[in-house]
Amino acid sequence: MCSSDLDRATFAHGFKDPEGAAINPATGELWLVDHGPQGGDEINIVRAGRDYGWPEVSYGVQYDARQADGRKNVPVGLGKTAMEGVEQPIYYWVPSIAPSGMAFYTGNLFPEWRGNLFVGAMAGRHLVRLVLDGERVVAEEKLLEELDTRIREVRQGPDGALYVLATNSLLRLIPLR
Repeated sequence: MCSSDLDRATFAHGFKDPEGAAINPATGELWLVDHGPQGGDEINIVRAGRDYGWPEVSYGVQYDARQADGRKNVPVGLGKTAMEGVEQPIYYWVPSIAPSGMAFYTGNLFPEWRGNLFVGAMAGRHLVRLVLDGERVVAEEKLLEELDTRIREVRQGPDGALYVLATNSLLRLIPLR
């Protein structure tokens, strides 16, 4: 979409299905996790006037079940993962993890997690911990896989614990003593 076609109130555009958002406490910027099609889930830093690509640019492909002619792996939009004038995601997943809520950790209960970003994975059935170096993801860890449950939301409580809304439970993550 050409930026001249946008409503003047539009801050940024090109998102498919935002599922979670959090303010980065180190920068004050809004980070957003966007659920792509078959793959192409991505994390973006939302900045004024920027285009984040959807529906023309994606790391995912169209849902096979929606192709009446039986085609598989049909490209999204232009079939490109990058294009001039379109922001690249900070991080993306292929195949899709079906992201949900997200939170930056700033507490004291897990000092080694301070500054990390947590994202729920509904289809992936785990909690993602992303280790950051500025705006770059330098490591990914899958947590709570053994529970085999859809992670819908994650928040840090005032006590420094991580609270995770799973399929049918609210979990409180604290260090083992």
